[in-house]
Amino acid sequence: MLSPTAVHTVFHKDELFAAMALLYDIGTPLKSRFVSNGLNDTYAVDTDTGKYVLRIYKHNWRTESDILFELDLLDFLKGCDLPVSHPIARRDGGWLTELDAPEGVRYAALFSYAYGTGKVDLETSRTYGRAIAELHGAMDRYEPRHKRFELGAKHLLDEPLAQLLPFLQHRPDDIKLVEDIAGRLSKHLASAADGAYDWGVCHGDLHGWNVFHTEDGGLTHFDFDCCGIGWRSYDLSVYLWDLVHGKEDGFKHECWDAFIEAYMAERPLSQQDLALIPVFVAVRQLWLIGLHTGRSGIWGAWQDDGYFDGKLKFLSAWVQAHEL
Repeated sequence: MLSPTAVHTVFHKDELFAAMALLYDIGTPLKSRFVSNGLNDTYAVDTDTGKYVLRIYKHNWRTESDILFELDLLDFLKGCDLPVSHPIARRDGGWLTELDAPEGVRYAALFSYAYGTGKVDLETSRTYGRAIAELHGAMDRYEPRHKRFELGAKHLLDEPLAQLLPFLQHRPDDIKLVEDIAGRLSKHLASAADGAYDWGVCHGDLHGWNVFHTEDGGLTHFDFDCCGIGWRSYDLSVYLWDLVHGKEDGFKHECWDAFIEAYMAERPLSQQDLALIPVFVAVRQLWLIGLHTGRSGIWGAWQDDGYFDGKLKFLSAWVQAHEL
């Protein structure tokens, strides 16, 4: 009998919540479901006291300190009366539960439930822009108590590039293209590392679908797994990136205009910060490709030639259109 090493385990949801319910004051689980196998594993549970979401961080994806930074930030934002899906403390006051998985220790954290649905249109873009300005304003007051990686050039560009290039060995022209673009983007980031740009705590993944909107105009932010300290221009650029990437013929300019105008009305940015946003759209595209290739051992190596054709076509066209 062979005994290969496990790289990712999916836990039995009912057994999982039967055990977790003993640690939290959340009542009796009534219905649970495995929601997604993404950057982390997400489960949802209905109990006789309400709804909750459980995240199980993948092995070696985030350090304990990284996770505690995220959870402490969310607790702070909750204390600022901002609408965030926040961590739920265990009966003993702790936030993290260690799980003994075949691949190694994994951390689990329970969160409050985000009600509503994902929606990107003119009205929600405007609402979201104002909400992100408020979020950044509160984050300016946050004093980290735990170490976490920065959303700087190393994390956003250098590390993804190292993950991506081995997958392009059979496409030498694209290796040259990617290295050339990355080199130019790196110069832009180096020039923005002088402390003169808006730099602070960021959500890191504001693509418009990590927020749920309710019919009464309310919203709830969630999934701060990519948060960190970095350029606010990058944080904002992710919303634009989601609107344009893969949607060349369906880009709704009015949604981006509504978002950034609403943000600027509450929290003005300098022209140099705004000028960086197109740069970060290209950086985000490289980051995404690096993420997909770097996680292929868990998600599967579905990054075929068709995938690279599409992703690199957008990247090349974007940097050319914006003269980056």
